[in-house]
Amino acid sequence: MSKDLSPQPESEEVDLGQLFKVIGNAFQRFFDFIASIFKGLYKVVLLFLIHIYNRLKWYALAISLGVILGFVLDKISEEIYGANVFIETNYSSSHQVYENMKYLHQLAYKDQDSIELARKLKIPVVDAATLKGFYIEPDIDENEKIKMFVEFKKGLDSLAREEYTYKTFNASINFYSFKRHKIGIASTDRFIFGKLRGKLINAITDNDYLIKLKNVALKNYKTLDMSLQVEQQKMDSLVGIYLSIRDRESKKEAVVGSGTNFFMANGQQQSDLLMNETVLINNISSLETQRREIEKAIVINGNIVNVIADFPDAGYDISEWKDKKKFVLPILFFILTFIGFLLIGFGQYLSEEDKRLNL
Repeated sequence: MSKDLSPQPESEEVDLGQLFKVIGNAFQRFFDFIASIFKGLYKVVLLFLIHIYNRLKWYALAISLGVILGFVLDKISEEIYGANVFIETNYSSSHQVYENMKYLHQLAYKDQDSIELARKLKIPVVDAATLKGFYIEPDIDENEKIKMFVEFKKGLDSLAREEYTYKTFNASINFYSFKRHKIGIASTDRFIFGKLRGKLINAITDNDYLIKLKNVALKNYKTLDMSLQVEQQKMDSLVGIYLSIRDRESKKEAVVGSGTNFFMANGQQQSDLLMNETVLINNISSLETQRREIEKAIVINGNIVNVIADFPDAGYDISEWKDKKKFVLPILFFILTFIGFLLIGFGQYLSEEDKRLNL
């Protein structure tokens, strides 16, 4: 039996050798394929450069013509200026703001209806004719989104909190979920943006329901403030009474403990201190804090839309290189020239093939 088992190691070595050979050939074919790709790319680039070199004067003429024509068109065309205003929406008014912005953009960019645009913004028609577009987008970063996600998960039960992910939350929110937004305007008049301060905000928040909601909220804030003010006056008066009593009693005899003591009708025993005026003073301080919070709330909620950063006095050039004809036309003319030579070459190839087949 030992003689029968002895050839097995040699067979295993042969099998391993063949396996490594197959793997080596596979890697070699893979590297050869990669090399063929680079060789093909090199050949294409080389043929392209040879083509450009042989017809260099035609391409130079096309590029020069594009540059000259582009400079002329840029010179006679109007410059486009832009500026941004940053707002914060209240009373869930984001939907109304976005709808009105879409309508203003329709009037300025597509319809070019300067009369209706002037009526909406309450500006002269001449100024409205210079407006070329209205744009809006949320002004928020990833950190703000994460904070919103954390606050949102706090309101979920334990099971939903485990299953709800940031990716799901990010997919569920939209433009209307945010309070801060950036509004941009494009115009051919660099100095029109100062004229739009306040007027644009009034145009995009014109909604009777939102106006009533704001008025009711402000009325409630003012009513609450008046109530706190009356209560604060009563507290001030009560503190004055306590201090007066304490002053009179201190002149009679020393009183054990801190604060003001009231005497019983029999005049023989003294009652414990009913209330220390320090408690009243702390209550007055708390009322003042509440009134300051109300004043802050009135400022924040006093408008349907708050302007965080208004338009500057003058706009700035918002055009990019792709908007400049002096850059676009040379590239376009170069591509058209290249396509023209390709069509000529393809036509010559078809003509030669036609002659060959006819023979």
